[in-house]
Amino acid sequence: MTRRVRRSVSGHYAGAISRAAAAAIDGLLIAGLYTLGVAGFGYLLDMFTSTSLTGDRSTLLGIAAFAIWAFSYVFISLAITGRTIGKGLTGLRVVRADGTAPGVRTMFVRTLVFPLSVIFFGIGLLLIVVQREHRSVHDLIAKTCVVYDWGDRSAEMPGPLSDFLNRAQSDSPQP
Repeated sequence: MTRRVRRSVSGHYAGAISRAAAAAIDGLLIAGLYTLGVAGFGYLLDMFTSTSLTGDRSTLLGIAAFAIWAFSYVFISLAITGRTIGKGLTGLRVVRADGTAPGVRTMFVRTLVFPLSVIFFGIGLLLIVVQREHRSVHDLIAKTCVVYDWGDRSAEMPGPLSDFLNRAQSDSPQP
């Protein structure tokens, strides 16, 4: 009987499903926390000044405030820990293309150019599916990539997948 070796996924490029799940979690957090913040600020403003946040000019102000909040959430999270809450929950981390930890400037550029991946119906995000390293336009510009990183916890591929990869590795000719 052969001993089953389970391969670790830490350090491998993150796929589209994992990245989409992380983005969905972050999107819900960004929208939810923004909504709570605006509601709390509106309540305090009304209580102390008897003024309301609604009006003709509030829409543009609201869009600008939301964009600043979303940028701040992503940039500060990435600059401090290399991941957002969504990425942390799904076991992902942003690293430089060479695998080293990125600096604050790199994370700023990555966050700033993220809209380039989304405009034109998300064509820039399609690179995650078709490119070998699963890097999108904002990853390519910032010279970053997203990898699985579970820290001290071990995250392993399921047994059948590990078995397949182990067989494929033992069948391939060694140089």
